[in-house]
Amino acid sequence: PALDLIYKDMIQNLPYFRRNNGRDHIFTFGSGMSANVFRSWRSEIGDSIFLTPETWLFNDFPTEKEPCFNTWKDIAIPGYLHRHEILSLAGQARPLKKREHLAVFLGRTDPSRGPHPAMAEADVRGSIRRLHEQGKVFVAQNLSMGEMHGVMGNAKFCFVPKGKSAWSLRFYEALFANCIPVVLSDFWELPYEHFLDLSSFVIKWPMAQVGDELLDYLASLPDNLVQELMESGRQHRCWYVYPPLLHEVDVDIRMDDLYKICPNLREENAYTGIMRLLERKQRASWTMRRLFAPAWDGPVHTWD
Repeated sequence: PALDLIYKDMIQNLPYFRRNNGRDHIFTFGSGMSANVFRSWRSEIGDSIFLTPETWLFNDFPTEKEPCFNTWKDIAIPGYLHRHEILSLAGQARPLKKREHLAVFLGRTDPSRGPHPAMAEADVRGSIRRLHEQGKVFVAQNLSMGEMHGVMGNAKFCFVPKGKSAWSLRFYEALFANCIPVVLSDFWELPYEHFLDLSSFVIKWPMAQVGDELLDYLASLPDNLVQELMESGRQHRCWYVYPPLLHEVDVDIRMDDLYKICPNLREENAYTGIMRLLERKQRASWTMRRLFAPAWDGPVHTWD
């Protein structure tokens, strides 16, 4: 309740918020909780634009049955990978012919990462756990960062299942490990679907059909097609990178290893992607809050 009052007070002190009931205001929510951190968000900022990685329900809010995300007004944004993670992942990415694993998943498979309590969802991580118990996929948790990146860089496909949230950092990690992400999260709206050809570097598979059928499909893909998916991932992945903060930037970007991975980072990055989507929403009404009337002896009268 105390936090809710703080948020309400902040909204009341925004000078232009009531002008259009917040429709021209943007709020960023960076975790799976999304706008649920503000318990009164529906009544206070329900018409505003949300920038959030979460497009579905969060398990820690078991009574919530409607997601905060509205695909008609909100924008799905990438999660954040630090530059040292990107460099580590790219540095351990093996050539396709040297990859030893067909598919891997690095993360927890316990019930806390299961279906949302209020929804009749498939237990996708439970399905992955059973495949692991049968010796069909590599699953691990509690690895060091370097060990985790090494495993991802040694696999053709990296599973990205729903957990507490619909979204997962594993998606972005997979791309920089040059491991084809297999998204197993039915209600995750992937960032930048409006201008990136996601099907050229991502596989999205139904949560309820994770089993031998999926593994047989992945194993059937010829190496030339796998290589094409990997190459497309390399071409598009830097759209999901947030440019380094000023204190992290080397004086000469030609000496910065991040720009060796993402040579066009200044033009193709997470911020420019978000701005591209915000520009699509830019709309100034000619009639709202503007008055006009014909004049018999001259031009139309207008009041701005």
